[in-house]
Amino acid sequence: MSNVKQRVISGPILLGCTLLLSACANQVSPVAHNSQVYPQQTTPAIAPQPVPPVPAGASAQPAPTRQVDCSQNLFFPGFPQKYQVQLRNFACALQIKYQLPEQWVLPALYNARFNQRALALMTPPPPSATPSQPYPWWRYRDRFVRTDRLQRGVNFWQAHQNIIAQVSRRYGVSPEILMGILNIETGFGTFQGNFPVLDANLSLALGLPARSSFFLYQTAETIRLAHQLGQPVSSLRGSEAGAMGMSQFLASSYLKYGTVWNDPPGEGLPDLWRSVPDVLASTSKFFLGHGWQPGRPVLREATVLNPAQATAFLHGRYPLREIERAGIRPNIATPMPASTQVGLLQLATERGPHFFIAYPNFYAIMGYNPSINYSATVWAYAQALRARLG
Repeated sequence: MSNVKQRVISGPILLGCTLLLSACANQVSPVAHNSQVYPQQTTPAIAPQPVPPVPAGASAQPAPTRQVDCSQNLFFPGFPQKYQVQLRNFACALQIKYQLPEQWVLPALYNARFNQRALALMTPPPPSATPSQPYPWWRYRDRFVRTDRLQRGVNFWQAHQNIIAQVSRRYGVSPEILMGILNIETGFGTFQGNFPVLDANLSLALGLPARSSFFLYQTAETIRLAHQLGQPVSSLRGSEAGAMGMSQFLASSYLKYGTVWNDPPGEGLPDLWRSVPDVLASTSKFFLGHGWQPGRPVLREATVLNPAQATAFLHGRYPLREIERAGIRPNIATPMPASTQVGLLQLATERGPHFFIAYPNFYAIMGYNPSINYSATVWAYAQALRARLG
């Protein structure tokens, strides 16, 4: 996911590397390395630092007896000196916590390079003494729902209409919503990013301490993905946030939701850079995994009898019956069970603020990117494209 799209991974309190090594003492065989392959630099002994935890969903089973190198003498020439201690601990964590073989980890880190541009693009701006005005939704929307982008969507639809229809029938995800994702993420594949994905993930893990655990997890999944694809890890390219392909999947999403169209389960991994059928099927599978309900609405503009009372519903989700009791009704009749959990949004349109009811499918889109403006724009593009297609 652009994303990007930021999937937050939580975990238990960080464990010290010393504890990890002690726990693995009976499973690890010592190994000596050829210094010509992994040049080493003599450094003073440094106390082990905390290692990020295994995120939810990652493999945690004990590893078989194998070689692990957590040497404090490892040196990675593509990174500044100030990051070397962290990188040595990352190398240890990737082998022990993420169960990656030493022969995958050390060459990958040794050949990686620190990417300052990725870090600069992903670093939040410093706090300002003058609070900035919220960016209005309609301005964000109009960047992506332009005539040229709609025409690009029409062209893409016409070129791939058979597979679009087949994927829609199999998965039940609105094809217009899939078009909205491809439009915002990469302009239907025209700009997929040229950052080395491993470099971006490592640089963000080092340079963004608050998100280090998340990006180290993506580093592990990137190395794993490259080996499953049978490609050098350095060949994987994507955005500054480490997202790849036409629909901009993070490595963890690629491995979890990637689907080869019409192949039996387990038959390899999809090509999310070039294969339109694989991209559409994988993106549909992602939505189903995040709660998409086939045939249900995404967003409906609403009439509100008492705006002051309605503001109490602007945070969180509530049973539809409670929204209706408060005098909030969708402008288009939408039969849904009264227990359906919905949200109330107030979006800034060019005509002023308007209320919208957000259904579960809206929150499935937010699984792709947690921005309300983003998800509402995917919906708006889908609506406009459907009108253009007729």
